Amino acid sequence: MVKAKLNTLRKLFRLDLKRLILVLATFGVVFTSLNTLITSYHVHRSAFIKDTLHSNQVYASKLAQVTELFLQSVNSQLHVSAYHISTRFNDLAEVQKELERLISQTNSFDSLVVVDTQGQIIAVKPDLDVLGKSISKSQLEAVKNHQPKVLDPFVSPAGNLMISPTYPIVSENGEYMGFVAGGIYLQGNTILNRLLGRHHYEDGSYLYVVDGQARLLYHIDTDRVGDVVSGNKVIAQVLQGETGASELINSAGVSMIAGFAPIPMTGWGVVSQRPMSSILDELGTTHRSVIYSSIPATIFILGLILIAGIQIAKPLTRLAKQLATFDHEHADTNGVRAWYYEAANLKRTLVRSNRSIQKVIKSLDNDRKTDKLTSLHNRFSLEFWLKNAIHSNLSMSVLAIDIDHFKCINDLHGHMTGDKVLKEIANVMRHNARSDDFICRAGGEEFLAFMPKLTLHEALDAAERLRKKVAAHTMPEGIKVTVSIGVSDWSSGNASIEQAIALADKALYRAKHTGRNKSCHIASV
Repeated sequence: MVKAKLNTLRKLFRLDLKRLILVLATFGVVFTSLNTLITSYHVHRSAFIKDTLHSNQVYASKLAQVTELFLQSVNSQLHVSAYHISTRFNDLAEVQKELERLISQTNSFDSLVVVDTQGQIIAVKPDLDVLGKSISKSQLEAVKNHQPKVLDPFVSPAGNLMISPTYPIVSENGEYMGFVAGGIYLQGNTILNRLLGRHHYEDGSYLYVVDGQARLLYHIDTDRVGDVVSGNKVIAQVLQGETGASELINSAGVSMIAGFAPIPMTGWGVVSQRPMSSILDELGTTHRSVIYSSIPATIFILGLILIAGIQIAKPLTRLAKQLATFDHEHADTNGVRAWYYEAANLKRTLVRSNRSIQKVIKSLDNDRKTDKLTSLHNRFSLEFWLKNAIHSNLSMSVLAIDIDHFKCINDLHGHMTGDKVLKEIANVMRHNARSDDFICRAGGEEFLAFMPKLTLHEALDAAERLRKKVAAHTMPEGIKVTVSIGVSDWSSGNASIEQAIALADKALYRAKHTGRNKSCHIASV
């Protein structure tokens, strides 16, 4: 009885050819799919983090440049006033008029004062209870070199935390007479906060600015302005003048991806950071799409393997039964060779399964490198293209292109029409480009075009052709659109490609501020 049961179990679990094929095929498909998905997750995770590090670094650098330009503008305004005040320093009424002119003609300052060589405030606008008072010894010491200087943050007599750009007042014969200082509040609805305060996103991204003593000058949490931050490796690096990106744990214990850049004029640092959790959430969404996309193909392939396995096993099983009933002398072994042939076909089926999943991943990777609206390249694709171009020592010209008054199109005709205009302009650029030109959407209504082996003069001609074609082209709903274009060139051994892009942006800025619908250029140095 026991022996009969054992024989039944042996028959039940006997590994015949059909079961072997099905087990091995199923294991191969599942293992390949899991391995591909796991590998895909880690590759995408690394790419997401690397892309965010780069984006935050570029973002912090851009804001550092904007803040530097603002402070340079403030410095220029104070320079002009210092000159006017030097010619009528002893006429306090005229000095007051000059301060009134400056504070009324610009919204850069919250207050203005003129301080003599002894540190006494002799003029102030608006009228504050500080006239006749003296500044601190440390502040007087800070301006002793008679050079433009941004004073460290301090609490004003009116109780406001502020910074103060200063400019020396020097007479025509070179005598130092004192300085004019502008007050910029660090809390509340101030010009500096308005400049920096539009960069907070729902995914938890935010930025902050620190001075040379690691004191917060700007933070999304206004209660933290004025706090000194210690033990932060990113702040330590940016205050040493470094630009870069890094992973860190912030003061609240949250893992962050941070990019940072210094403001050379003041020694401050700008840090832009995004929570790691938001990146992983985005990665999870992408990876789930990969899994959902691969499930139907995997199920379909498994079905084919099941049918093929049964069909493969049938003739071989019959052959095995026939061989078992024949004497060795009459055994026909020709059919045994067919078994290896079919095994080779099964291997190719598994390879096709793996390729099918790889195609899904490649398709998703292409989507990640393409701007969904215009079908042009995006910044992620640009990074790889530039690496290859630099490695190939490929000289090129750079075009920075911006649609004039695009906000008005969105406001007047709606964002759907604005999207149609973006698509149409992308088509115009594609038709105007050569086969080896690289065009990408940099963001919003801004585009970048890289034209290999094209001189600056030839690139200017190409930019003009593009500008005229856009101006002559009738956009959706009969809208007429113009573009402004900045042009620069780059070749290996000169400045970095990033500097060439920055020069193109600078040329674009010039085109936008000198009338629009034109092309301007700046040659690389």
